[in-house]
Amino acid sequence: MPYCLACGTKSDFETQTCPSCGQAVRHRIDPPGDAFPEPSEPEVPWEEGDAESGADDAESGTDDATNGAGAEESKPLAGIDDTLAAEDDEAGDTPPSTDPSGPSPFADRWSFGVAATYPVDEDYRPLVVGGIVELIALVLPVFSLVTVGYGFRLCGAVARGQRERPAFDDYGESLVGGLQSLLVAGLYGVVLVVGGGAAAAVWTVDEPLGIALGVTTGVLGLYPFPASLTVYAATGELRTAFSRASAGRFATSGTYVRAWLAWLAGIVAVALAAVLSVITLVGPVVVRAWGTYSLGVLWGYYYRSAAAEGIVPPAPDEPVR
Repeated sequence: MPYCLACGTKSDFETQTCPSCGQAVRHRIDPPGDAFPEPSEPEVPWEEGDAESGADDAESGTDDATNGAGAEESKPLAGIDDTLAAEDDEAGDTPPSTDPSGPSPFADRWSFGVAATYPVDEDYRPLVVGGIVELIALVLPVFSLVTVGYGFRLCGAVARGQRERPAFDDYGESLVGGLQSLLVAGLYGVVLVVGGGAAAAVWTVDEPLGIALGVTTGVLGLYPFPASLTVYAATGELRTAFSRASAGRFATSGTYVRAWLAWLAGIVAVALAAVLSVITLVGPVVVRAWGTYSLGVLWGYYYRSAAAEGIVPPAPDEPVR
């Protein structure tokens, strides 16, 4: 419809002057009728489906952010727990360091000093518990395998250049070590029994020959026994404990002679300490446990010296826990 731009009065198409204000009617001509075209919808760069998916993504993103924030709020100590767990791993799971080759880490210390202090380097628990075990072993001798086995493990640790003492509370491993020691002792015991029986039989016929055979059997059954036991503790391999390259070379070296003499001196010292400790009643069993540990350390000390001198191959680079 035409209308006056001055006062807004509507008029018909034939009117040239506004009847209200007298101004000329400036009008636009609309299509006849009351139907007007609907305004066109604005064009958008995405489809309706895309808009809906975008809205869904926005909602999901908001939910994720909310959930993430909630998760962080629900675990306020997560970072602290991870740090403490890492510290526990470092404190409890870090394996002891070993030094099986090259100069011995114990070379600057006296052999008897290492033997006496290494078993109680951190605490005296091996002596206390070992004394209790030896006290029980007076009634049940099989319990001595625990202390013997721990001495066996100490020997292997020192032979590998391990400065940190193996854990004493692993009684299963100590029992296994005692059984391993018993196995080697049993094999050499067979040599002594068979050789001794043969020497006794020969002695009835030819006394000098029987004596010579008995002495030879004793030397073959006793002298290399610590060598095999030490090599077994150091390497963990029974075959190596009787091999010429390891046990044989160790048993025929000057270092082994010194080790044997030190071992005999250690046995005498332990026996004297046990006698002197009788007045304490429980002293002998504690000294017995300490003596077993110390003699094992002593043999490990000399094996490590032999490895440094190139007499025997280095022990495995694996700690004794």
